[in-house]
Amino acid sequence: METRDLEYILAVAAHGGIGRAAEALGISQPALTKAVQRVEAQAGLPLFERTANGMTATYAGARFLERAQRIRLEYEDGIKEMLGIRTGEQGVLRVGYSPSIPGGVILGACQQLMRERPVARLRLRRRLARDLLDLLAAGELDLAVAPVQASTDFAVEPLFDDRLVVVADEGHALLRRRRLRLADLADQEWLLPEAHITLRQQVDAAFRQRGLPAPQPRVEIDFGSTSLFALMQGTQMLSIANAGGDAMQRGLRALPLEVEELDLRRRIGVLSRAGAYLSPLAQRLTALLREHSR
Repeated sequence: METRDLEYILAVAAHGGIGRAAEALGISQPALTKAVQRVEAQAGLPLFERTANGMTATYAGARFLERAQRIRLEYEDGIKEMLGIRTGEQGVLRVGYSPSIPGGVILGACQQLMRERPVARLRLRRRLARDLLDLLAAGELDLAVAPVQASTDFAVEPLFDDRLVVVADEGHALLRRRRLRLADLADQEWLLPEAHITLRQQVDAAFRQRGLPAPQPRVEIDFGSTSLFALMQGTQMLSIANAGGDAMQRGLRALPLEVEELDLRRRIGVLSRAGAYLSPLAQRLTALLREHSR
């Protein structure tokens, strides 16, 4: 089996069929079919089965694809490492970060890196934490700056601890209260993430634990952009934001809600694939992120 056969097999799985995969790879369908047959002959089992919608992996195929993906990532890491040894530098660094991470930390570290390494190039992606982890696992990111889960398969470099808070427009009546409980927020309008997002689930669970109905948002968003907090200006809506983040620059203020009422404390870290090769650029950016997190 040739190395490129792994790429072909992964492409068939990703595109769900020979035709679409062949087009994406720029090869003929017969050539791709032969490559699949070649690998299946060596494996001694069919890796795909045809369905009405194309091709899906068999049980054996799914197991093989997991290993093929790991081999592909290890191969790519090896090429990157050799390039780093040859040139002493790694040209492109792919970094993802969560929208709730303070912009000063990410952008400050990136600006300093670019000043130090004039030939370095950055590819930045701002995504929800769940999407960042998927991209990281797929080898499409080198580093991700995001909240760290209690149990994770990724390598983690801790940066800092912070807390998300309930925020409102600076003219909101609740800001005149000295102390609030979650029950005081039960009848309020909200701007919240969609129901499948972890943060929304945490908020809903906190209300239910106190025998309160889960908030019914007036506006649901994917939280992919903090610019959407502008929708709250001059309204009575509440939302969730980083205590020191971009939302505070849009005229929003944190409500005096006890931490025990809605505990959204978290740890932020730099995540990478366990055992993956980290280029000199990736290592330097990690160090700069630590510096800018102090």
